[in-house]
Amino acid sequence: MISVIIPTFNRANILERTLISIKDQNTDVKFEVIVVDNGSNDHTKQICDKYAKFITDFHYLFDDTPGLLTGRHLGAQHAKANILCFLDDDVSLDSNYINCVYLNFENDPSIQLATGPCLPEYETNPPEWLPYFWTQDKNGKYCSWLSLLDFGDKIIEIDPNFVWGLNFCIRKQALVDLGGFHPDCIPDHLQQFQGDGETGLTIKAREKGFKAVYIPSLKLKHYVSGGRLTKPYFQKRAYYQGVCNSFTALRTNAKTSMKPTESIFKKIRNYIHPLYRWIKPLFIQSKEEKIPNEIKLFFETLRKEELRGFEFHQQQFNANEKVRNWVLRDNYWDYKLP
Repeated sequence: MISVIIPTFNRANILERTLISIKDQNTDVKFEVIVVDNGSNDHTKQICDKYAKFITDFHYLFDDTPGLLTGRHLGAQHAKANILCFLDDDVSLDSNYINCVYLNFENDPSIQLATGPCLPEYETNPPEWLPYFWTQDKNGKYCSWLSLLDFGDKIIEIDPNFVWGLNFCIRKQALVDLGGFHPDCIPDHLQQFQGDGETGLTIKAREKGFKAVYIPSLKLKHYVSGGRLTKPYFQKRAYYQGVCNSFTALRTNAKTSMKPTESIFKKIRNYIHPLYRWIKPLFIQSKEEKIPNEIKLFFETLRKEELRGFEFHQQQFNANEKVRNWVLRDNYWDYKLP
């Protein structure tokens, strides 16, 4: 059996696309769908009621505690299966997705985490500067800014940090053993309680030697709205990434002493190595690649926003005992904010 868990908040129309792709799965595998509504005031409940008629084992849960952590942990606690698939509410699954999850996890007990191609479905034509935000490595290409990833047509073992939240499959026991997710997608006015989401979990998965794989048939389309294809969105994303980086650094610092003479950049690079791939284009440019001045200036703007978010969170941590206690918790199964 598979448990598909979808946190959502005020995106009923986009969620419907995801539920249609689940309804249309070509599978005989038994699965359940758990939609966790994080306090929507649109017609999310009505959409769920509609698809509960088509999907045999469908569950709608409501909890308005702010943040993505609510949907992930509440969903996991209600899940009946030993294999969990966490999806974002703006994806469309390949018709063989459920079959793929079941067969690969059943046939290879060593797999603890898995993901697959996260391909773009752009609402509007992407801007001409977007290619500069794609990264190419030995496995393939990815754009962390928009949660897009394509590592080709072969099953390969990957760094667990490439198992991203929109397409995140994991054994339930592994999720428990790793301590669960960290806070994520916290509203703007509560940014001091933002965390590093699935990144903290996948860092621990790497440290413990958990096997993560990329499976080509574990494929989905990620809907990228026109609003995300703008420079203001990238600036906002860079700021939030800085907050996330600070959260990771502070938790790491609790276990590993940092040299006081290190620069903030080196702290990020050395102690948040998995995230370095995300901010690398902001600091390092290929000698062979001629980057227009306009793009260089934009990189610099994003670097400053990332640093601003990092410093904001560091200041909040130093000034607020509630934030310190929140950041340094052992786990977040009790996801209520302080």
